[in-house]
Amino acid sequence: MDAPDHTPPIVLDTNVLVAGACRHEASHAYQILMGVLRGQIPLMLNQTIALEYQDVPQRPRIRHLTGLNHQQSEELITELIALSRNVQTYFSWRPNLADESDNKFVEVALHTGAVIVTYNHRDYQAGSIPQHGWHVMSPREFIVRHL
Repeated sequence: MDAPDHTPPIVLDTNVLVAGACRHEASHAYQILMGVLRGQIPLMLNQTIALEYQDVPQRPRIRHLTGLNHQQSEELITELIALSRNVQTYFSWRPNLADESDNKFVEVALHTGAVIVTYNHRDYQAGSIPQHGWHVMSPREFIVRHL
């Protein structure tokens, strides 16, 4: 199923990926993850995000949390990467967020016009840089506005 015209692409913060992988069917993170897997929500990423997606769900603590074994976790991430649009980001400036590891999500969002879906809105606030058109939403906000 193709993504509806009104559903914007997303950049999925890893915290939402992990929450969705826990497979609590009523959770908004799970609904977002399933929307991506069903082709209803376009997912944007770059190589750095893909590497984080491959790493984090394999951590023993996260595998215990999600209940996925190594192979299941690997298959989930492989499927997500296969369904996503991998983009190259080239900018003359770099976002300067408090957590350097979050900059990659902003770079992809800026390059593609995607919405960053996260549980950590505060991680994407930076008083020293203006928001240049990226939008940050919780999984619930994204579902209410776009699905």
